[in-house]
Amino acid sequence: MAAANPNVTITVLFDRWGLRGISSGGTAMPSTRGERDGKSLQRRLQVLQMPVVPLRRAGFLDPSPTDPDWERTPQAVGVGPDHQVLAVWNHRHHSHRRLVTIHDGGRVPLDSVALDGCLQPHFVQPLPEGRLLLVQARRRQGDNNAEIWSSDGHRLHAGDLGDAIEDVLTTPTGEIWVSYFDEAMGGSGPQTHGLARFSDDLRPVWLYPGNTVPPVPEIFDCYAVNVAGETAWTCAYTEFHLVSACGERAADHGQSPYRSAQRLLIDGRTGALLSGPGPEYDLISGFRSTRMAW
Repeated sequence: MAAANPNVTITVLFDRWGLRGISSGGTAMPSTRGERDGKSLQRRLQVLQMPVVPLRRAGFLDPSPTDPDWERTPQAVGVGPDHQVLAVWNHRHHSHRRLVTIHDGGRVPLDSVALDGCLQPHFVQPLPEGRLLLVQARRRQGDNNAEIWSSDGHRLHAGDLGDAIEDVLTTPTGEIWVSYFDEAMGGSGPQTHGLARFSDDLRPVWLYPGNTVPPVPEIFDCYAVNVAGETAWTCAYTEFHLVSACGERAADHGQSPYRSAQRLLIDGRTGALLSGPGPEYDLISGFRSTRMAW
């Protein structure tokens, strides 16, 4: 088991338990469905008594206000390093035809490109020079599950990023961070590392944990990942430490203030863990690290 860096501390910015007197620490685990439901309800009531952070509408997603041939529910949505939003829309009549739109919050897309013969993606990300990355989460052995397309709708590369993909995020320079969930551990190649970085032509260039000394926690399921600049941040099962990775190494920033978060936000030393299991689906836990991101 890897130890946290002793020179790094993580401070919880607000208490995720709310009413400490109602906390379940030290009590027996519920054994029946009724007990589990009661425990879940009790926890939900605790969450509802915490301060509420209002959501702000970031914008609208619409494939085209005038073309009815595109589905109105996107196949995939992604946010790039410049904070613009990309959405992939399926054609109503042609199963291999898709539209990728780029949005900045307004009602009308900034740009769009139609792709003929592309895969059906779960993830979409931008790459430099207007290129587009499409990725499927699952794939059969030997199949490709990633494609890079030009801004004028031509396929440039196809490749295999591995099976059981949890998330895909690109960096300003065009590198591709890929995280994996637990079923990836039964395969081979980059996916068995839990986190990998690929070049913009879909070649693996770094596999977690790299040549990091001292060692960092293993990843068995990359629950939460995000990218700030060129640095990837994770909070992964089973140890749920905050770990950053950049260049050829990773760094352990210590025990996360919250286990099992599904999303991770990071901005320098400050971050937030979002969305837990069951009654904690809308919970936010903030933190601050004494160690700056690279």
